[in-house]
Amino acid sequence: MRGEYSGSDMSLEARVADQVTCHAWNADRTLLAVCPNNNEVLIFQKPSQPEETWTKLYTLKEHDALVTEIAWAPKTNRIITTSQDRNAYVWSFEGDVWKPMLVILRISAAATSVKWCADERKFAVGSGAKVLAVCNHDEANNFWVSKQMKQFTSTVISVAWDPTSSVIIATACTDYKCRIFSAYMKGVDGKNVETRWGKDPKFGTLFLEVASLGWVRDVTFDATGTTLAFASQNSTIGFVDVSTSSDPAVQVVRLSEMPVTKILFLPDGTLVGVGHNYDPLLFGRTGSGWAGLGQLTTVKSAGAASSAVAANRRMFQDQSSMGGAVATLESTHQSQVCGLQYFGSTYGSKPAQFTTTGLDGKLVFWTPDQLSKVMGALAIS
Repeated sequence: MRGEYSGSDMSLEARVADQVTCHAWNADRTLLAVCPNNNEVLIFQKPSQPEETWTKLYTLKEHDALVTEIAWAPKTNRIITTSQDRNAYVWSFEGDVWKPMLVILRISAAATSVKWCADERKFAVGSGAKVLAVCNHDEANNFWVSKQMKQFTSTVISVAWDPTSSVIIATACTDYKCRIFSAYMKGVDGKNVETRWGKDPKFGTLFLEVASLGWVRDVTFDATGTTLAFASQNSTIGFVDVSTSSDPAVQVVRLSEMPVTKILFLPDGTLVGVGHNYDPLLFGRTGSGWAGLGQLTTVKSAGAASSAVAANRRMFQDQSSMGGAVATLESTHQSQVCGLQYFGSTYGSKPAQFTTTGLDGKLVFWTPDQLSKVMGALAIS
């Protein structure tokens, strides 16, 4: 399948499947792994030019149910996949074949999410079994084992590691809580590991718990590990200053849009949020704290744009009057955005900061120019 430029702001898009529920890039951004809303993972070669075809190189088939997340380690080139079948596999590229190794998770419900820690010696898997499994490789027996945290009363939807530490981990849970724990393992991390909460903190130690008024859908650290953000189902984004271990400041930004389900800090400290709103939202620091900066869109002008509510209303009216004809919305994505990944490379000759994928099958590359337009409009206003 081929890519194309579209919209007045020249978004760069590609289609590699009819629907894409999650995606991940390799280290040099030449390979893309996607789940086409089933139990498989497809790996594509990114073309050198947008008008060229994306080549499918591999199909990873081991899961029996929907793949829920893909994590591609940049240093070791290993891929982890998690699934509703309660399993996780670590895939290693040997010769010209991706070989899977089952992870011993010991969970009784779906594996919902997965992330590698910074040094890639551990990864964490959230689950519907009300546990967080922190996994490492048993070198003596050559398999992946897990150690569980059980301080939850509902599904652990998402996990995030502190990028400056392989010991600190945050969780997003449907029990309305965002938490930070110690994932310290003496046999893996060694001795005398310093954190802002002390040295060699015991595995499972709860450092911080922040309550929300809705399911906590996603959680992420900034590049310095000093700010934690979490997105909740009640259309809020929480920002926590974790630069010190005592009395962290929490700020909540309320949205007028539908809930954000995926969030990502960019290297400059800007937060991107996607989900039911179809186009990404930007958040940043202002003189009075964190605030919404605007929405990335390819709509030609404010006068030509209409609200998401109005656009959806027209879509349903068109379906009613035209016997099910599908209307084209004015957003870049035409359905829920399910995937959000940092890109930091180029597609063809055009640089892109991050990519999104959705149930409309689109892979969208969002450029620095698009971000600058939002920032510029904010400065003018």
